[in-house]
Amino acid sequence: MPGSLKRRAKKSRAPRRRLNPDARRSELLDAALCVLGKRNPTEVCVEDVTRAAGAAKGTFYRYFPSWEDLLLALREHLLSTYASDFRARFAGLSPSNWWAELESECVWFVDFVVGLGSLHYTIFHGPIADHPIDAEHSATTLITEMLKAGIAAGACRPVDVDVASVLLFAVLHATADGIAHFGDRERRVEVMLDLLRGWLRNSQPPGDAISIQDPHGEQMG
Repeated sequence: MPGSLKRRAKKSRAPRRRLNPDARRSELLDAALCVLGKRNPTEVCVEDVTRAAGAAKGTFYRYFPSWEDLLLALREHLLSTYASDFRARFAGLSPSNWWAELESECVWFVDFVVGLGSLHYTIFHGPIADHPIDAEHSATTLITEMLKAGIAAGACRPVDVDVASVLLFAVLHATADGIAHFGDRERRVEVMLDLLRGWLRNSQPPGDAISIQDPHGEQMG
């Protein structure tokens, strides 16, 4: 290559960005979420992630010694973010709004799981399924917190929350699976809410039902 062309190529090459370790790791996680969310996770490899992040393959292994380590980090990232947002939504909520918020949260969780698509199977039922989840961020922990607060507010019936949280998680998960496989979201969500009202909601005088707005703007109840 002539000297002038070499200089031109060198000038056109984008300068390498310098990021601190936390920022670089977050960038790799964001790139992985983007790639895995658009393609079949079984067809994605390390090179796809590093290409999307604009990083070298060696950089990937500096932060994630294996593909499983990346999946574990993605799972923790998703769960910790959801848990943080969940607790912010419930912080300082007045007792009169507890049942409406519980229903909204259940709908929100179902849509969150459905929105993960095939990534849901990869990080919760795939090769890392046997790795324990941080208890602080687990779905049953969050549901337990939600039920305890609802019982204290008088919105929920006094149930055994340790058992009820596991059962409620199963109901939410089954609803999300049904929507993902067969569609018909509105009908499945409404059946789920009817089940929760009959099982968990404290009885109220006729005409005193709480109307909620689901996260997609559809009024239910």
